[in-house]
Amino acid sequence: MLSLRLAQSCRLARTSLRPGCVFGQSSLRPTAVTAFSTSHPRKSEDHVRMWSAERAVSVAQIPCFIVPFIYTNPVTDALFCTLLALHSHWGIEAIAVDYIRPSLFNGSTVIPTLAVALVWAMSAFTLGALYYFNYTDVGIVNAIKMLWRL
Repeated sequence: MLSLRLAQSCRLARTSLRPGCVFGQSSLRPTAVTAFSTSHPRKSEDHVRMWSAERAVSVAQIPCFIVPFIYTNPVTDALFCTLLALHSHWGIEAIAVDYIRPSLFNGSTVIPTLAVALVWAMSAFTLGALYYFNYTDVGIVNAIKMLWRL
């Protein structure tokens, strides 16, 4: 890999497109070559922060799924719905990003972008519908309790 890169940079130097190599008597010494990328550089901290946030929500779900069934009020219902929608959104978004990728569509990003936008729209609608149900009806936790009584 390195030898191929050196050979290509030397070939470009001989054609006067850019300086890349200095020829000595018996050795080939490469000079610094700068690589350019058109994509936005991602920091590894972004993935660490996202992973930490997902773990924090997963850990917070344990008590936040138990407490509303013991002590039901609008605040615990809202917290229950928020964590449920957030956890579901991250899971479905990961599926869309992993399985609806541009390489399946000949490099086109239209369908993957639409899929992720659809996930966002579905998550926003779900969260709004859960909040609406909580504040205009009996609430999601009371509805589950009513189903259990049947």
